[in-house]
Amino acid sequence: MKKIYTLLSAVLLSASLWAQAPQSFSYQAVVRGANNALVIDKVVGMKVSILQGSENGTVVYSESHSAKSNSNGLVSVAIGTGNVLSGVFTKIDWSNGIYFIKTETDPLGGTAYALSSISQLLSVPYALYAGNALPNGGTHGQIITNCNGVPTWTTGGVCPGTITALNCSSGTNNGALTATTAASGVTSVISYTGGNGGAHNGQIVTSTGVSGLTATLKAGSFANGSGSLTYSITGTPATSGTASFALNIGGKTCTVTRTVAIAPQNPTSGFGSNITDAEGNSYKTVYIGTQQWMGENLKVSKYSDGTTIPNITDNTQWQNNTTGAWAYYNNDAANNAKYGKLYNWYAVSKTTNGNKNVCPTSWHVPTDAEWSVLTDYLGGQTVAGGKMKEVGVINWNTPNTDATNTSLFTGLPGGFLGNGDYVSIGNDGNWWSSTEGKTYGAWTRNLSFYNGGASRDDSIKKHGFSVRCLRD
Repeated sequence: MKKIYTLLSAVLLSASLWAQAPQSFSYQAVVRGANNALVIDKVVGMKVSILQGSENGTVVYSESHSAKSNSNGLVSVAIGTGNVLSGVFTKIDWSNGIYFIKTETDPLGGTAYALSSISQLLSVPYALYAGNALPNGGTHGQIITNCNGVPTWTTGGVCPGTITALNCSSGTNNGALTATTAASGVTSVISYTGGNGGAHNGQIVTSTGVSGLTATLKAGSFANGSGSLTYSITGTPATSGTASFALNIGGKTCTVTRTVAIAPQNPTSGFGSNITDAEGNSYKTVYIGTQQWMGENLKVSKYSDGTTIPNITDNTQWQNNTTGAWAYYNNDAANNAKYGKLYNWYAVSKTTNGNKNVCPTSWHVPTDAEWSVLTDYLGGQTVAGGKMKEVGVINWNTPNTDATNTSLFTGLPGGFLGNGDYVSIGNDGNWWSSTEGKTYGAWTRNLSFYNGGASRDDSIKKHGFSVRCLRD
């Protein structure tokens, strides 16, 4: 389709004419042909359409004209008086959005329209608009202002601010949020593009996902072009998780998400609330110093995202395997209730299991350093084991030296799977850390029936050990 060059002017008719029918307004265009030469003193065919919303918007009215260009190539028509093709001109709701005029021209005077142009209708004759009544709303002292082609009540003639894009995904988050702790100095800075320089009234948004938070944007103005909005986040989040804020400003929407961390635990001791894993197994928990531990061995056969961890029962296959797996001691499911499952290191390490978590959500396999925090709090490796072992010889073999369980860790002798053999149940309890040791090993902790220590060992990754989880 060939390009038409037009000079557009919407001409307001005199007030006396608006009492006559039909309503109309003038449209003028300079017509040039394919060779860019003026089309002079010739009858041209023209189709005029009113589009709503955009250049590709809905056609709400269409008419055709046969008009003669003057000696300067100028064609004048009265829109609203042509041969109606669709719609009703007098029923156009000029208050309902932005409108565009599309003209299609046949320089030879027919309907083989070869030239086309689309222009935004930047102003609407007041009498036309008044025929549809004034816009709703408005307060004392306000005036009607043409804002992007839409008559709008404004204060001081300043149109409401608009933008073309609001970019929550690339926002800058400052400060941290912690469950049950009042937010302080927390902001989210959200960039935007296509600002029109107009004013906005700000916004107050209540959080969802995690309740108790409010994001507040003070009233201000958009820049001409790109800029940013600073939302201040206040309140006290009720829980940990993800807080969401649905923003709606300048005619655009997006959602800001902020992570709310678990509240840190104060140094204390005693039992905490029970937790459940991905399969619904329940575990008691215990506070030891600044940490919160599971008070039982892990029993789950799925990662926290629901992915199954394979159960390998063949000893040779277990020895040759280098991916996550678990087994019951002696392949006897009866051992699960008391001792939990035995896992190889490939199942507990996120570097080998596809960044999955074998522990319940908000819990993790402790690092080597976190195990050391525990044993240091209990007096060091040489004496910590006695404070971590279950008392008595019902589950531990005699003599179960120095066992007091003052920490309430309640360590049990679940044995392990090594080199294809199940060994040491009743004698030893062994637990993985998530920290790699040598090429074939990872750091573990061991409790024994014959002493009160908590030894630190670099154990073979293919072995099957117990797992205790630590709260994030």
